[in-house]
Amino acid sequence: MTAVATTSTSTTFSAPLTYRYYTLQSVAAQAFATLRRHLASALFSNDLVGGHAPNPGDVELSTPWLKSILISAGAIPKNALISTVECTGLDGNRGLVGAMTRVLVTYTLPSNQDPQSIHMVLKKSRDGQKPRLANILSGHAREAIFYSSDLAKSLLPSTLLPKVYYAHGSQFLGEYVILMEDVKQRRCKDKSEDPHKKPIDINFVFGNQIWGLPESVKSQTLPPATDMLDQMFLTAAEMHAQHWNDSRLLQLNWLKTAAWYRGTGRTRWEWSVQAGIRAWEKGKAMAASGDYNVKYSDKFVKIMDASLNNASWERFQERLHDKTLPFTLTHGDFHAANMILDRTGSSSPTVTIYDWSEVCIWEPTTDLGQTVISDVAAPVFKAHARKALQKYWDRLIALGVVKATDYPFETCWKHFVRGGIEKWLWTFAILCSYPGMPAQGVQYFHDQMLAFMELAENGGEECYEITTVLCFLPPEAQP
Repeated sequence: MTAVATTSTSTTFSAPLTYRYYTLQSVAAQAFATLRRHLASALFSNDLVGGHAPNPGDVELSTPWLKSILISAGAIPKNALISTVECTGLDGNRGLVGAMTRVLVTYTLPSNQDPQSIHMVLKKSRDGQKPRLANILSGHAREAIFYSSDLAKSLLPSTLLPKVYYAHGSQFLGEYVILMEDVKQRRCKDKSEDPHKKPIDINFVFGNQIWGLPESVKSQTLPPATDMLDQMFLTAAEMHAQHWNDSRLLQLNWLKTAAWYRGTGRTRWEWSVQAGIRAWEKGKAMAASGDYNVKYSDKFVKIMDASLNNASWERFQERLHDKTLPFTLTHGDFHAANMILDRTGSSSPTVTIYDWSEVCIWEPTTDLGQTVISDVAAPVFKAHARKALQKYWDRLIALGVVKATDYPFETCWKHFVRGGIEKWLWTFAILCSYPGMPAQGVQYFHDQMLAFMELAENGGEECYEITTVLCFLPPEAQP
């Protein structure tokens, strides 16, 4: 029998009206965007006018606009002459909801004709009524809003974010445009080609568990996995400490989960839980058919079934109003594939994090549990996770945001284990039948979650809470 999330009659009754409202909003947003494109085409047909910022659906990038943005950001001098703008690579084949493009700008100076270059990434939401509806529901415009906010400008450590040249996000229109530096193309000032000094994807440090290392990456040039885990946790401590239990975050409507903490947004949360239930039932059927080579343990199936079946908005609200649980600004999708180890500086390497589309208010150690399950081989995290978390906790104490008597390490450890599992339960439900997800990937995360549960006392719980989710279309509107 298919499990059904607990919902009230009033919420179920309002769901069709809510979906109709968002659908009408997306239709209006697409009509506005189409009109905007026609006006931009008429007003800026001549590049001498100055060009305009890129919008979702645009196929060209205005050179005059790009030059003005780079000059304003101090990236190029005012007298720079842009010779070429090349847009290649990522567009259309990366990301679940957006399109990404590598942008290479080549320019010269009157006093020096040697060409110089700037490497960037252009990230845009997709155009069209359905993509806009999906973005309105998911709120993914928040990444661009975050980059433009005072939160991002003051966030510590200062090396945490890539340099962002332009960011536009509208949650009403369901769109975003972000132009940022390509962190992977950073180079030492001496332009060293030493492989030990190049930026590296942090998931490669952990072996890129599902896919393995590409031939271009040599394992001997990478730091030890345990050292990398320590550094990630310490970086998170600096970030989390800045807004620990900061109630001002709750007033930022664009932050994911802010509405949930205030007791609103129930319909979209329940839609997402129902989407997880539907995906999990499909995933079990795929595995049972024998055509999808995934083996689920009985323990895992029981935990997934019980957790999804017992999910309820009321229990979720009780959890959010538990004053014993800390909250802070969290990345929300904290895993090594969203991080770069920058080794180009003169000091020690630093961690740069991108893809902030899920930035939210949440329990801090959930970030940490997510990346351990996502990226770190079970033998490594079984031996080292507690040591890494101890360093995280010690750093929080040193920064003065918590007292050891108020937030003992064992409490921090319990939050870390529970939070990591809770973060992954719903995510796994979606991924286990997600189109294009290979069976080996599903098996990997299944095995990782089971191994992580063993960190808890008595091997974990029989049922966990479904808490933070991605906001999905209601099940009846999904393909």
